[in-house]
Amino acid sequence: MIGQFVVGTTAADLPVGIERLKLLTLHKSLGVTTFALVLARLAWRAYSPAPPLPTGMPAWQKRAANASHVLLYGLLLVLPILGWISSSASNLTVRWFFLVNLPNVTGPDPALATLTKHLHETGAWCLLALVCLHAGAAFWHELVLKDGVLRRMLPLPYQEKP
Repeated sequence: MIGQFVVGTTAADLPVGIERLKLLTLHKSLGVTTFALVLARLAWRAYSPAPPLPTGMPAWQKRAANASHVLLYGLLLVLPILGWISSSASNLTVRWFFLVNLPNVTGPDPALATLTKHLHETGAWCLLALVCLHAGAAFWHELVLKDGVLRRMLPLPYQEKP
């Protein structure tokens, strides 16, 4: 996600031209891919729920963890949609790795393009902050509290330490 943020902000700072087009196409392609992977992850999560949080974890931390997951998944779903709407309203085609053109979801609409671009950018900053906070909390649990929260994320059977 941090790489996606860097590609998007770098592209936005470039003048109109081929380099900007290449970076924006990469950014949009990664956004479409992220959207599909998040949908797959949510389907997997419905089939195979996450292991329970450590028994000694305070209730406020459990609520914060659940809220951060909802916000992460929500932003990971909403941001690509906002980007797609923004591109469509700007009369720009979303191309997935120069292979597939996605249909425009709206006609040209400068006001809608401006609004959705602003929401997309603001949401991206929120996602970046949330990713950093989430990663920091996971490492704090692993390195300071040593309660196994980080190990729960591995695709191995989880067993809480005795």
